Amino acid sequence: MHRYGSDIKLIVSDIDGTLLTSENDLLPLTEKAIRAVINDKQCDFTFSTGRALPMSLPIAAYFKLKIPFIYSSGAVYDPREERVISAPSIKPMQIEKVIKVAEKFGVGMITHTKTGMFCQVSDKDWETIASLEWMKGEKVDHARRVENIKTDVPGEIIRLDIFAEVDWLAAIWQEVNELIPNVHAVKMKRSIEISQDEMHKGTALTKMSQLMGIPLKNIMAVGDSLNDIPLLQATGYGVAMDTAPGALKEVADAIVPSAEENGLVKALEMCCYKN
Repeated sequence: MHRYGSDIKLIVSDIDGTLLTSENDLLPLTEKAIRAVINDKQCDFTFSTGRALPMSLPIAAYFKLKIPFIYSSGAVYDPREERVISAPSIKPMQIEKVIKVAEKFGVGMITHTKTGMFCQVSDKDWETIASLEWMKGEKVDHARRVENIKTDVPGEIIRLDIFAEVDWLAAIWQEVNELIPNVHAVKMKRSIEISQDEMHKGTALTKMSQLMGIPLKNIMAVGDSLNDIPLLQATGYGVAMDTAPGALKEVADAIVPSAEENGLVKALEMCCYKN
């Protein structure tokens, strides 16, 4: 097991299901603990999320983050300079293959660019996406609906999701892995996140470690989803929420209660915050 406590200089937390509850709510005790860490001169706090930039920036502003954070499951943004530091794009050939898979199964697609999110989805799926809040009770104009992602998406695509709320999503995921080489594909609850193989939360954390001059061994990461596996594998001390799938728990050094039970507070208490 890795060392922790005073050795930890940076805490990196997932947002959905970790920092926020399953109802997208920020519990008062969790908020208090995060702000205590941010104000602590011995340790710092940021987040790593699968959210596109428009849904990530409000959280960063809410906590007045002054250090980089990870978004779109592998891109890095610096709020101090208001610029994207790292966001590798998917190759055109890979995009074409993803489109063919989506068309074969008749499912929608969501693209992440460096600064936006564009959706080629059904009316029902668009209603779901358009209704998303960055935090409970808080909305922001975070996505645009397009008819054709090949012609209507401005800028380079850094992540391309197959969006399908179906019980046979695993079959689509298997097809993606069989037909599309050199991609990092993660099956989530209602989507498959696809990026080039060097863009995921683990490589993004390594980039942040270099930028901030903080060794990976002195970073603790907390998450609850399969896209957090590279994050916990890269960090010095990995923590999984109790609601996390078994594959994530297997690579974690510790497991804490759910977000509904202020599990992130327990993780922070391992380091520099005491309630």
